[in-house]
Amino acid sequence: MRKNLGRREKVLDLLYQAEGNYLSGEELSNKLGVSRTTIWKYIKYLREAGYHIDSSSKIGYRLITPADNLLPEEIKRNLNTDVIGQKIIYYKEIESTNDAAKKLAQSGLKEGTIVVSEEQKKGKGRLGKEFCSPLGGIWISCILRPDIKPTLATRATYIASLAIVKTINKLSDVDAKIKWPNDILVGDKKVSGILTEMGAELDRVDYLVVGMGINLNFPLDSFDKSLHNKVTTIYHETSKKISRVKFVQVLLEEIEVIYQKLNDFEDILEEWKEYSYTIGKQVQVESSKEKVSGTAIDIASDGALIVKVGNEIRKFYSGEVSLGHSNFSSGN
Repeated sequence: MRKNLGRREKVLDLLYQAEGNYLSGEELSNKLGVSRTTIWKYIKYLREAGYHIDSSSKIGYRLITPADNLLPEEIKRNLNTDVIGQKIIYYKEIESTNDAAKKLAQSGLKEGTIVVSEEQKKGKGRLGKEFCSPLGGIWISCILRPDIKPTLATRATYIASLAIVKTINKLSDVDAKIKWPNDILVGDKKVSGILTEMGAELDRVDYLVVGMGINLNFPLDSFDKSLHNKVTTIYHETSKKISRVKFVQVLLEEIEVIYQKLNDFEDILEEWKEYSYTIGKQVQVESSKEKVSGTAIDIASDGALIVKVGNEIRKFYSGEVSLGHSNFSSGN
């Protein structure tokens, strides 16, 4: 039996291990140390969640087909992490996973807690822009509590973007890249965005909420036609669907591995640069104060974008970055 599973999750795990064979209510009851009535309640919950479970009063229960949902029981069943994703809050529909995660973080919920939803009605992008979040994608926010100063909070965005691009490239045959600071591209079209929000005191971070949106298993026509030259989905690019549960498991495992290197940020940055779409490109950086054009030549050790503007070398810590005709809003 895998560690850190609740009893309901253990029921599901045992049904999977039975490989289509029946398990009696008595056997499940004995293995979990609960009554057969409680086992029946767990089975009822799993059925309502979308699992097809056959039952017989004489021989017990067997799993016919799993649910195609990002349920905590499904994600945690084969999740190999110690912190990230060990607590998962699931919604079928929500306005914003980031908003929910911030409230949970403020109430003291532990580091590594995940909020995931099948669909967002008011997904949040940078600069207050809306982020389209239909069924079939992955809309997820993670609570982190790093022991760092607020000025270093942007490191979380680098961790998330690196984890996402590695997960996409591991599970599909696309060649995803990172557009500074927080967009994942396939070709020159956006497939994922990140929104990091913070709660902090003057000298320390209380919590970070890292929202991640991935356009995975839905067609391009889920977006308004005006966006078709700017965004894409993994399904549109490959004509193949990826197990969303598997994607989330790999993503959370990648986040945990990279997050452990938080204080060795130069190592994270060196790997991040291997996936950079921005370095070496002509860019336009627009902030509330100015709009400048130049060549992106590097990422500084503090995460700033280094741009050569004429004969001047400048550092940018935020702003809208345009590459060619692309101009995206990032977020979750």
